[in-house]
Amino acid sequence: MTATPLIYFCRGAAGCALSCRQAGVAIVVDALRASVTMALLLTSGVARILVTARVEDARALAQHYPDAILVGERGGERIPGFHLGNSPAEILASPRMDGATAIFTSSNGAQRLVACREASCVLVGSVANAGVLAPTVRAQACATGRPVVLIAAGKWPDEQFVSPEDAASCAYLAEMIGLPVAGETQEEYVEWREALHRQGLDAIFRESRHAQRLMEIGYSDDVLFCARPDTAPALPVVVDDVRVGGRVVGAELQRLTDEMGV
Repeated sequence: MTATPLIYFCRGAAGCALSCRQAGVAIVVDALRASVTMALLLTSGVARILVTARVEDARALAQHYPDAILVGERGGERIPGFHLGNSPAEILASPRMDGATAIFTSSNGAQRLVACREASCVLVGSVANAGVLAPTVRAQACATGRPVVLIAAGKWPDEQFVSPEDAASCAYLAEMIGLPVAGETQEEYVEWREALHRQGLDAIFRESRHAQRLMEIGYSDDVLFCARPDTAPALPVVVDDVRVGGRVVGAELQRLTDEMGV
């Protein structure tokens, strides 16, 4: 009899490393805002997203893909010379991008995606795409027996920093996926599940330090949007490495389809 697959509730680099060791399904959760931005780009018609950890690698890729849409931030603000920031509101205000290539970099989520490259499958999740993510992940985990590793992105490279919005979003996703949480990570999961039920997503998002910073620099709409479930019904999945000059610098994401599987 096949054992029921487990969910591991993790943070940052430790979660990325665990997903690689376990050859599991990694779900990177950067709730404010990279996970939502990437899902919205695909919802808006982008065919692929080339994610890099470093700004200079994003610029180098743009030399190879001159028609690509440059999307990204540092310190919460749009990178000079980029078309869009890491901002759901900016994407929603833009025309559709059918068939386009986007090049994306961000302070935290992009770093975690690149660190998960040896996992068996890497997805991008948040409450914004929970409705499509949860049943897909549960079905595939049960079919393959692979563990699910939920990774709260946090603040790279500060591994001690806790992002409440990321942790609460992971708790939300774990509940929706509905598989048992591994014993060694269950205590933290229960803590955040209880906080989620007690405070609600909106309050947890708004009161986080990251949200306060975003609201100070004019991104209040992003904070509100990212806390709303099922607003970006696309599931980004890593399909390949991204290389510059033969060096792996990131990951290519596409919208998961039924034909792909997980």
